[in-house]
Amino acid sequence: MRAVSPFGGRGGFTLLEVLVVVVIIAILTTVAVLSVGVLGSDRELDAEGDRFTDVIAAATEQAQLEGRDYGIWFGPARYQVLTYAQLTQTWETVADDRLYDSHDMPAGLAMRVEMEGRPISANDVPGTARVPQVLLYSSGDASPYTLTLSRDGSQSQWIVAGQADGTLVITHPETSP
Repeated sequence: MRAVSPFGGRGGFTLLEVLVVVVIIAILTTVAVLSVGVLGSDRELDAEGDRFTDVIAAATEQAQLEGRDYGIWFGPARYQVLTYAQLTQTWETVADDRLYDSHDMPAGLAMRVEMEGRPISANDVPGTARVPQVLLYSSGDASPYTLTLSRDGSQSQWIVAGQADGTLVITHPETSP
């Protein structure tokens, strides 16, 4: 005997109907996963924020270990760690250490640095010596500053506030206003 529906048709779904539903569910799942990746955390912004904090933490520790001052030079869309040479009384690049080389911001990321609520001007004139705007003293103290990394056209911000005692207060994009 055949199963007959009370509405006059046969019961169940055809294979084609089941496949259409499965395809629709797969498409919706793919869209949901991609939208979380696009609208969720910005991996490049997170990586750049992590890199900056790692570089500054290492430079602060190095300044204390070596007993000499380090500084952070900020240029247009880049930064670099320098060290103070007592003999020549100049700021020099740290030789043979890729961690302290000039770091360029990836395309689409903006960097804003402030000290005492005022933006730091980028001094990147070819042929002139780079002088750091933020100092990391051998005592562990530092110039207070605020670095804000953001994606162009996005509300996400990675905020690093360098304190006078050399510590960093970090606000991740998930918690930024």
